[in-house]
Amino acid sequence: MADNAVDLILKKLSQLSTSNRFSCERNKIKSLHKDLVFLRSFLRASEQKRYEHTEVKDLVSQITDLALDAEDVIDSLMVDRVTKRSMAEKICRLFYPLRILRDVLKEMKSIKKVVRNIYEQKLYGMGFQQVEISSNIDSSRAIPPSVEEETVVGFDQEIGEIKERLTGSSEQKRQVISIVGMAGSGKTTLARKVYNDRFIIYHFYIRAWTYVSQSYRKRDLLLGILKSVVEHRDEFYSMSDEKLGDELYRGLKGRRYLVVIDDIWHIEVWNDLKRYFPNNNNGGRIMFTTRIKEVALHAQPNCPPHFLRFLSEDESWNLLQCKVFLKESCPPALVEIGKQIVEKCRGLPLAIVVVAGLLAKTEKTQNWWNQVAESVSSYVFSDSEQQCMYTLALSYNHLPRHLKSCFLYLGAFPEDCEISVRKLTWLWIAEGFIEQIGEKNLEDVAEEYLMELIDRSLVLVAKKRSTGGIRACRVHDLLHDLCLRKAKEENFLQQIYRFEESSCCSSSSPIAKRQRRLSIRSCVFDHSTLKSSITQIRSLLFFAFEQNPLPPKDMSFIYGVPKLLRVLDLSAIRIPDFPKQILQLVLLRYLALRGKNVSLPSTICNLFNLETLIVSESMGSVIPSTIWCMVELRHLYIAGINSIEGHSSELCSLQTIAQIEPPRSQPAGKMKLLEWAPNLRKLVFCGDLRVIPDLDFLNHLETLKLLNRSTDLYGCILVRNNFPVNLKRLTLSRTALNWGEMSTIGLLPNLEALKLEFQACVGARWETRDGGFRQLKFLRFYYMNIEQWNASNIQFPNLQHLVLYRCGNLEAIPSELGDISTLQAIDVSWCSPSAVNSALQIKEEQQNNGNDFLKILIHPLDWELTTYS
Repeated sequence: MADNAVDLILKKLSQLSTSNRFSCERNKIKSLHKDLVFLRSFLRASEQKRYEHTEVKDLVSQITDLALDAEDVIDSLMVDRVTKRSMAEKICRLFYPLRILRDVLKEMKSIKKVVRNIYEQKLYGMGFQQVEISSNIDSSRAIPPSVEEETVVGFDQEIGEIKERLTGSSEQKRQVISIVGMAGSGKTTLARKVYNDRFIIYHFYIRAWTYVSQSYRKRDLLLGILKSVVEHRDEFYSMSDEKLGDELYRGLKGRRYLVVIDDIWHIEVWNDLKRYFPNNNNGGRIMFTTRIKEVALHAQPNCPPHFLRFLSEDESWNLLQCKVFLKESCPPALVEIGKQIVEKCRGLPLAIVVVAGLLAKTEKTQNWWNQVAESVSSYVFSDSEQQCMYTLALSYNHLPRHLKSCFLYLGAFPEDCEISVRKLTWLWIAEGFIEQIGEKNLEDVAEEYLMELIDRSLVLVAKKRSTGGIRACRVHDLLHDLCLRKAKEENFLQQIYRFEESSCCSSSSPIAKRQRRLSIRSCVFDHSTLKSSITQIRSLLFFAFEQNPLPPKDMSFIYGVPKLLRVLDLSAIRIPDFPKQILQLVLLRYLALRGKNVSLPSTICNLFNLETLIVSESMGSVIPSTIWCMVELRHLYIAGINSIEGHSSELCSLQTIAQIEPPRSQPAGKMKLLEWAPNLRKLVFCGDLRVIPDLDFLNHLETLKLLNRSTDLYGCILVRNNFPVNLKRLTLSRTALNWGEMSTIGLLPNLEALKLEFQACVGARWETRDGGFRQLKFLRFYYMNIEQWNASNIQFPNLQHLVLYRCGNLEAIPSELGDISTLQAIDVSWCSPSAVNSALQIKEEQQNNGNDFLKILIHPLDWELTTYS
């Protein structure tokens, strides 16, 4: 991305211009900064012109190449300044980058002349008055408390027909119902609407959903289905595919199940999975979505697929209006133009909602809508999918510049995968895509960027958080294809799917010449092909999970990792220990590792630019005190039980610490160590929690998890002022508090989510007191031995979601909870028959009172049949 590349190098140049380490090059740095500021203005002024004129596009490419060359030089200088070498080596290594820098400056002067000529001649409709364009366009907005359900228009009849085929047939043998349609026709939207239908939820004992996509692994599909069928167990990950299949078969046998297999491309998928779906007269159903008719017919030859039609003109127009104007009507002056736009979308829902996303986020004037109509009409294809791709590209071309890099980055993730919002936003920040807006936190700005992409229908919501917002997202496969096409055009991202593609990483490859990011998805990728000659690579991300630890001999690929890396994500690879070679990557901002025996060396502070450090699956270790020297660190996440050593400086940027064990030597629960991280927003304690540390001084803390891992279960000591008043989310696990102490927690004025796990509280009875939990929206009991719970609707006035899981001794759910006006759902899983019975009684009482809004979800459903008539 031209704009992003220039912005990044300008930030670096601003920092270096005041650094004493670069005093000898200060004049060159200032000259480079001045020229790039001028060219950045041209880039912004030509943002739309580059899509209209080849000459402008070529000039933008030249500027981008120069910016990347300049970045290579500056990064090399930065590495050399902090790397220990002899004086002779330093002088030798300094000569080459300075010569390149002189060449870059010379070429930049030449390009400036071309740009000035464009302005003076007013070529391509551009003049000097267009140069000054604000770089701080804030078109983002605050994240809403919840995410709206996906709009569905025109599928009412189809929904009814598919529901009838799933539930209305007297045939009890296993059946396959297929939805067939082209990309973007709404197959997944329709299947999701049916899957979440209230009647479907109650008809099937078990429901499961998995995505397939073009390149699939049988193991991933089995694990994806299993998590909805049986209780998750860690040993699943060490099982063979056949054993996983056996677990799935046993979990489904004897139950009425619905399994949705979304986006099947190959007949082999069904051949691999079908024997694990019992066919024993219990009404089991499999629902496919696919683009390929032959796949559907192969699975169930005697059951015709449901071919998805295109939307009518009226349905298309209704969908556009819903997405652009929400509950309002379209102004009369825009109706005719709007209908012209939807006509060119040819009834394809994805094309309509993406164009609607563009119209909704821009000015609603006749002039602008006419421009969009002309753009959509300028290419007429006989192939509807090709027309859709052009329409999607139109929406990308009109994205605000700060969103384009964020959108293209989604192409780094595997097709159809659920993308963790936390991981995505941390990566965006490390890549330098997120602009500082006033006093806003960068993470908040990143989530606002994501919300804007969702508003434009370029990103889909996959999972929601307990208190609103988004936990995971995904991208439609057509939009994913668009990401990859644009990323290839702009040398933004390169993928390696198979072993034979690794040859493209050689320094002689024209594709890799300007490449900055590699996304590797091959399990058999030859790690040795990562040679040190690929110096321009800045981001290296692995996504193909390798189940077994990588042998030490295969760790040699670390030696070939480019020395100028900003992002290194090895979380898909189990490694035996911490690779010492990583300590040479002094420009790293994001590092993710995975391995049971990975522990941080004291020299981790060499990575002084690091912002995010993640070690998953670790058994725990001692976090060295040198971690406090890493002043740029924002997020520290290390699995297991970890002790942390004393501090040496304040880490004002640090927002996440997980997981650490409070020191036992500090009396009265004080943990003064955390006073040196005053801006913490998330904290996870894991270990021996005899005393819950006093944290009331952490004024920015919003999320707190207390995970007691002591071998003996004893009551933790809780004092009144333990928790900061701004706390929003609290998880307690094995803390063995008395139920009476919940009244102290209930007084937290901003608490929105409370999760009680594994005997977080002990005692048979919870008498909930008045006056607490005023803002609580989400409450979960997980493996709790509570027997009686007395509560009323006035004690949880804002509760939206109640979850009870494995509460086998609970006699009943308080009936008055059904009267809470905000309550949307009660989930009851593997609880006592009497608790299930009480949930269904609440449902019946509320329906008698005219409340059809409350959802009661029971799992497994056969408990309902044996306990309530």
